[in-house]
Amino acid sequence: DEEYDISDAVTSLGKLLRYSMKWVSGNVLVEQELEYIKNYMALINLRFDYEIYLSLNLPEIILQQEIPKMSLQPIVENSIYHGLERKIGTGHLDIKVTVTDSHLIIMISDDGVGIEKGQVKIMNEQLRALRLEEENNGETGKKGGIAVKNVNNRIKLLFGEEYGIYIYSQPDVGTDVEITLPVVRN
Repeated sequence: DEEYDISDAVTSLGKLLRYSMKWVSGNVLVEQELEYIKNYMALINLRFDYEIYLSLNLPEIILQQEIPKMSLQPIVENSIYHGLERKIGTGHLDIKVTVTDSHLIIMISDDGVGIEKGQVKIMNEQLRALRLEEENNGETGKKGGIAVKNVNNRIKLLFGEEYGIYIYSQPDVGTDVEITLPVVRN
């Protein structure tokens, strides 16, 4: 019936499922991870009356860089759920990648509602050291940031303590999540 939105949604969903179910030991190419995010964003934008725009700013050579599978999508999902969904109107999500001789720095930024300074400090303290057990910090029934902690722990286990995630945020401005990885080329 020429229902192109439905056709596009089913295609994106199929690609998401294929990628997530495909067993890969260790790392995938940045190109593959970004393709997954593009399909994820296509589905997310079907849910809203407004658009969330995805902007990619990276040198083409980075596409062949290896990163842990599913290391970007949980951060993108958090940006949407905690930042952009709570904002009224159109949102922007930017993924910028810079590379040095030894480090790959991926910055995922949103222009959502942001996070209070005190909460950002707590989150970064929790991310600083590798934590294999889930901590509750004495707050009953309140847990959060599991996806970010999981990605951070995987990065630290794979590459070492100097790598991982750091969060910058300002209320009513947005949030930047910086992921630092070693350069690992295919």
